[in-house]
Amino acid sequence: MVLRLCLKKEKNELCLIDGGKIVSQSVWKEENNMSQKLLPEIDKIIKRNKLKLSRIKRIELESSIPASFTTVRIAKTTAKIFNYAVKVS
Repeated sequence: MVLRLCLKKEKNELCLIDGGKIVSQSVWKEENNMSQKLLPEIDKIIKRNKLKLSRIKRIELESSIPASFTTVRIAKTTAKIFNYAVKVS
């Protein structure tokens, strides 16, 4: 399973994907609060689907907003740390 985070100008989407199909999705309005929203949204989608964190193989990031925005940097860092931790364990 993969978590795909899509950042757009007005909204953010977090999708749980299994076998190329969206299993679950969380959407929230972009309010420059990624540092407060991202981890709780990941937690919600995992709990909603009764998954263990170990079932998530990676987080993918897709963005249509400039990479210099703090929102993108927070999302990118979270994805990199998660993907590194999965690789190490």
